[in-house]
Amino acid sequence: MKKRDVAYDGAKVEWYQRHVHSVEATIGHVSYNPGGYCGPRSQRDFELVLLQSGSCEATVDELSFPLQLEKVYLFTPRHQERFEFSHTQKSRHFWCSVSSKAMPPEMKRALLAVSTREVAASECFHRLLSAAFLLRMTESEASQQVVDRLALALFAEFLHGATHFQNKTDPVILGALRHMESHLAEEDCLKEAKRLSGYSNTAFIYKFKEVTGVTPARHLWKMRVEKGVQLLVETGLTIAEIAYHCGFKNPFHFSRYVRQLQGVSPRAIRKSAWK
Repeated sequence: MKKRDVAYDGAKVEWYQRHVHSVEATIGHVSYNPGGYCGPRSQRDFELVLLQSGSCEATVDELSFPLQLEKVYLFTPRHQERFEFSHTQKSRHFWCSVSSKAMPPEMKRALLAVSTREVAASECFHRLLSAAFLLRMTESEASQQVVDRLALALFAEFLHGATHFQNKTDPVILGALRHMESHLAEEDCLKEAKRLSGYSNTAFIYKFKEVTGVTPARHLWKMRVEKGVQLLVETGLTIAEIAYHCGFKNPFHFSRYVRQLQGVSPRAIRKSAWK
């Protein structure tokens, strides 16, 4: 087995999933412990990165900028990169990479021509990620093709957002997102996030949708489901325990939302992951 390239894959990684891959594409989910970092490295592929929690300072060719939660960032080949994650909390992110030679020429030109590095993560983008991690990987040609198509679909959705939507950064809404991430199990999580924003109810919903593409309530339930799915995969907690831990009133409520957003039951998700 080839020795791991720490500079490229990162250090202080708590856990990672690299099993959703083909020869030319990888869709992954990684968690860094406080003080984690990745690089310096020379980017080999076209890559999308979505920061889910924590914080990250990215440096590309000596230009540094923070990654914002729930924004999808594009990184292109032959640039020098370094990623420094939070020193005080764990940071989690998704990524999708496709080799340059496997990227269709028209899409490659479009990606290199976009005027923005980041777009808000849409509901469609999240669903494509969820579909990827529900895939039962095999070495068959069909399985490899599914990964390739899902990866290219993620890049197509990024281009759709970069082309058709004006991306606006609102630090108040980003603060609300961080509060929701940290307090998603609390009953008044959403009410408190709105209060901290200082916006009226109507303004809060409008500005929240500008940043995330969905209403605050829908985004909160999505976050709760994603947390629940993570616990289903990584822990032996019962479905009832996970439901209460993630802010659901009961396990039936949790199961209904999981089916709506993931398309399968909590038991099916756990069974597939544990296999």
